[in-house]
Amino acid sequence: MRIKRGGELGFSGLLLIVGILLAVALLPEFPSLTRGALTGDNEAMRTLFACLAGIAVCLLQWRWRAAIYPQLRRKVSREKAQ
Repeated sequence: MRIKRGGELGFSGLLLIVGILLAVALLPEFPSLTRGALTGDNEAMRTLFACLAGIAVCLLQWRWRAAIYPQLRRKVSREKAQ
């Protein structure tokens, strides 16, 4: 159980790092993408939406990791320890 719990925690942490790296990669291009999206460039709109959605998914899965990964629930870990 500890290995599975550690794996789930590691995987959720890895996805959080991916979200952070995606945000860092988007930062320098953000002004040109927003300018392009406001002028009607469909490719810029699609790229901006995909990046923001990816960042949101990564951050939300970290925030709600106990709901997504069953081994990280406190109740389950307490029951298995007893």
